[in-house]
Order: sequence, then structure tokens, then C-alpha cells
Amino acid sequence: MAHQMVKPYSLLFYLLGIIASFFIGLTYAGITDAGKNQGLAGGAIVLGYGVIAAGIGLIIALFVAYKANRKIIFRLNIILALCIAGFYAYYHIKFLEKQKEQDKQNIEQPKKETAPSTVAEPTAMLFNSESKMQESSMGLGMFSPNMFNSETLYFYGNLNLEKSLIEHVPTDSITFKKSEYGSFDIATAPPWFVPDHLKLDYDILYFKVVSVTKDFLEVVVNTSSHQTAFVYKGSGVLKFWPEFLLSINSVEFINKDSQKVYVKPLDHAGTVNTSYGFMKPLRVQQNWMYVLLLNDGFEVTGKGWIKWQGNNQLLITYNLLS
Repeated sequence: MAHQMVKPYSLLFYLLGIIASFFIGLTYAGITDAGKNQGLAGGAIVLGYGVIAAGIGLIIALFVAYKANRKIIFRLNIILALCIAGFYAYYHIKFLEKQKEQDKQNIEQPKKETAPSTVAEPTAMLFNSESKMQESSMGLGMFSPNMFNSETLYFYGNLNLEKSLIEHVPTDSITFKKSEYGSFDIATAPPWFVPDHLKLDYDILYFKVVSVTKDFLEVVVNTSSHQTAFVYKGSGVLKFWPEFLLSINSVEFINKDSQKVYVKPLDHAGTVNTSYGFMKPLRVQQNWMYVLLLNDGFEVTGKGWIKWQGNNQLLITYNLLS
């Protein structure tokens, strides 16, 4: 029966099979909430289900056209046409209901005066309510993307923690390029991109980390608005605060008049009165840090313990380069 596979009624059967399968894929995606909590990428995910289902439908239609006789294909064409009409009517009614609901909300909702300081948040990004409540918190540490192994750092919006990495779709990204001097530059970046540290001539790019999941890190992507997004753990290096502070050049007190260097990691211990300009971290023990005391020429003048954190706040500033 191979000859009937190119007959007009068979060609119509293929077309109807593709359309009906596409609607089945969309319906399945809706039932399983495939695009839920995926931000702007949700629509693309649902559409992908429809395309995959359409491809499967075409394969099935080709097999049926090869095996079945003309009478069966005619009947299947009628059934598929009725199914397509039913799907179309269902989605059209849903669309009209949604439009009516939106129009009703627009009519009933009173107009509000917009405050001059109101700033619209980008819809593609997550702005975590807990992070907004902890805007001044120190977070967990710092994340640096691996620019040497990847030209793109992807950002993700709302996560479904029950799903794996490959089931999430990026909502935005930063791309890197090598400069003529061998360092990295940013080729493209979102307008809201304001990280904690950006000095690419020294290959420095750090984001503050505020939460951790199995596959993702939530990082601050705008230090002014405290806006956050998620990045894949494997796309860079996470250093919790003790490890990060032990890797930098030096630290200083935020308030030199009230903060002191102690001989032991105890609040009631004696203090070190040696003159110094900077402190180099040597060891971290809970809220305490053992440091070398350095003068302006970076010569060692003493050693001691300092309080580096308290009440979820950093009590020191740090210098990455000098």
C-alpha cells in the first residue's frame, strides 16, 4: 500500500495528524504545568511540547497510511478534523474568557497615582521577597563565574526546586569576550547588571551569594536595588566568607575608633596597641579572624584577633588588590 501514501487523502491525513498532535502536546503541557514558574520561558516550553507532539503525530500518520486502506484513512480524517475543531473551540473559549476577565479587572480597578520613586522591576528576573527584607545582610559569600571555560553566564528566574537543572530555561545572560591584551571584557549584559565587584582587566567579577540550592546559587545582580537571580553552581566558583576573605589582599575596620585588635579571640581579652595601616587575614574562627598587622609599606608590625562579623553584618571592609 505504499502507493497510497502520496494520495491526496493521505496528505490530508498527515496534515490533520500534525495539527491534532500539536494540540494534544499543548494540552499535556497545560495539565502537567510544564511552563509553571519558568517566567518568560514558560510559553516557549509549552510550545516545545506542542512541536514535539506534532513530530510524533506525523510519524504515526505515515505508519498508519502505509498499513491502512483508503476507507480507514477517510474515517480517520473525519475524526481528526472533529478533534481539531474541538481543540480550537476549547482554546478559543479560554482565550475569550481570559480577555473578558482582564477587561473586567481594568474597569473595576481604580487608578492609582504612581509615586515618583517607583521603579519597574524587569519581568525576567527574580526579586526575592526574603532578599528584600535582608537588603543589608552579608549573605553567605561570593561567587565568581568561570570566564575561562565558558563565554556565557546564564541567569535563571523562579526555580522549581523539585526539577533538575536541564528542566529550567535561562531568562537572561552575560556574554564574555577576550580583549586584545588577553583579559576578558563583557560583550553583552542586561541593563540591570551591577555586581559587587567588576574589574575585568584583573579578571575580577564577584556576585554576593544569598542562598544555595543543590544546583543553583541565588546571587545579587544589582547592588543598588538588591535584585537577585539564580546561576548554575557549576558555572563558576563559590567561596563562603571565610575562604573568600583568606584569599584577598587585606582588610580594614569599618570604624577604626570603636573596633579593636585583641590578643585572644575573646571580647574581654587584652588589646594590641601596635600601630598599623592594614590587616592581612591568616585564620578564621567563627566570628573571629587572626590577622597580621601591616604598616603602609606592608611591613609586619604585629598580630592579633579581630571581630569580622556580627548580627549578620560584615564588620570589616576588604581590599581585593591592595
